[in-house]
Amino acid sequence: MKKLTTKKNQQGMAVIMTVLTMMIALPLVGLAFDVGVLYMIRGKLYQAVDAASLAGARALGQGPDSGTQVSNAQAAATKYFNANFPSGFWGTISVSMPTPTVDSTSTPNYRSVTTRANVTAPLYFLRMLGQNTATIAAISVAGRRDALVMLVLDRSSSMTNPFQGSTACAIMKTDAAQFVSNFAQGRDMVGLVIFGSSAFTFAPTTSFGTPDASGNTVASLINQISCGGNTNMVEGVHQAYAQIQAVNVTTRANVIVLMTDGRPNGFTGNYKPYQKAPCNSANLRGVYAQWAGGPLPSGTTAGLMLWVAPNASYNSDAVTPDANSNCKMLNTGLTSGYNDFTQMPPTDVYGNSTTGPYSANNPNSPYNSTTVNLTNITIPQWVEVAGANALDNQGTTIRNNATLKPAIYTIALEGNSLGDPPDTLLLRKLANDPTMENDADSTTRTMWTGQNPGQTKGFFVDAPDPSQLCAAFNQIATQIVVRLAK
Repeated sequence: MKKLTTKKNQQGMAVIMTVLTMMIALPLVGLAFDVGVLYMIRGKLYQAVDAASLAGARALGQGPDSGTQVSNAQAAATKYFNANFPSGFWGTISVSMPTPTVDSTSTPNYRSVTTRANVTAPLYFLRMLGQNTATIAAISVAGRRDALVMLVLDRSSSMTNPFQGSTACAIMKTDAAQFVSNFAQGRDMVGLVIFGSSAFTFAPTTSFGTPDASGNTVASLINQISCGGNTNMVEGVHQAYAQIQAVNVTTRANVIVLMTDGRPNGFTGNYKPYQKAPCNSANLRGVYAQWAGGPLPSGTTAGLMLWVAPNASYNSDAVTPDANSNCKMLNTGLTSGYNDFTQMPPTDVYGNSTTGPYSANNPNSPYNSTTVNLTNITIPQWVEVAGANALDNQGTTIRNNATLKPAIYTIALEGNSLGDPPDTLLLRKLANDPTMENDADSTTRTMWTGQNPGQTKGFFVDAPDPSQLCAAFNQIATQIVVRLAK
């Protein structure tokens, strides 16, 4: 009987312990459920205000004047908030999002869009404690820095290659003009460099969408491009950098955007110290380039050519104005230019060395060269190596400008110039693309080695074919000026 009584007592205690445990556990489970729901709603609300602020900041680039740009920003922010926080999400009520605010004055050349929102969220288990709802609030700020953008476009002859009933050149013109529309007239500055053998430069201006005294806008000049000539890439990049230096503003995002479908195959040099009789000119400057043959030691060399294009539609390979009547290049054609001087100069006319990572015995060189004689003027491949080195060194100079902090953004148009495709490794290095540092490819990591961590970082985009150019330009536009302020 004693044992039976003990068993009954134990059973009674078990019931009591179970009840007590449930009295403690159920509220804890309910609290965990309610907190989980609140965190989910809070996360969705922050996602919505972040999307709204970013959309608003991007829309600050749309419109002919600041008032329109602010209205567009507020409308875009509201639209994106509503799209990202659906009505009644998890039973929420009383969603409130006041009109987003735009601050245009606190910081020079910088505008921000602030989105605030709050929502009433339901509680379930906590109603037992008399709490039926909770209010959740979120705030997000996205900034848009006014930019000085120099758009550098390759108009070399390979851009005339056909693609889907059009040409890469025609597609580039459409997409580049659309890219310009991402920037705010009256706030951003946009300029243009069009390069082949020679380069045409249009100085950056905040009125880039308003016809100038000659009736030109940046978009209309892009539309005038006629593709042809070589790929004197370092000339195009240098001219863009010179325009940024001329404006000399530190409060803007100073940006060079380079689009190319090939490798640099020449440079502008001073050949006066190396001229040969009877070509005795007072000056002897011009572009020397590799013609037809790609990176292999084939094709021919040509020069010296004009390096300043007179207008946006110019696409010829004209002889340098420094040539006189005794020069072979003037009398028998540009491919005879090597008879007028003895070697390539060690730098281009802007002081960029023609030696560098693509020089002798560099296993990382994409130019299939084990020995390079950069004074030799008869091997097309070596001229291209010199041009690549000059571009690489110009990029280093630009990125090391700690005052203006120019950033270089590059687009490689693949699939268009099959015999001489763009050097994506060089373009990534030119942009100081941070993804190179930990790339799986050892050659890429080696090219990154030695980069100064303090150099400005840009962005590289690969366009597999001309149909992808628009998306590439849009990626660049988003990267340039819009950031969430965390």
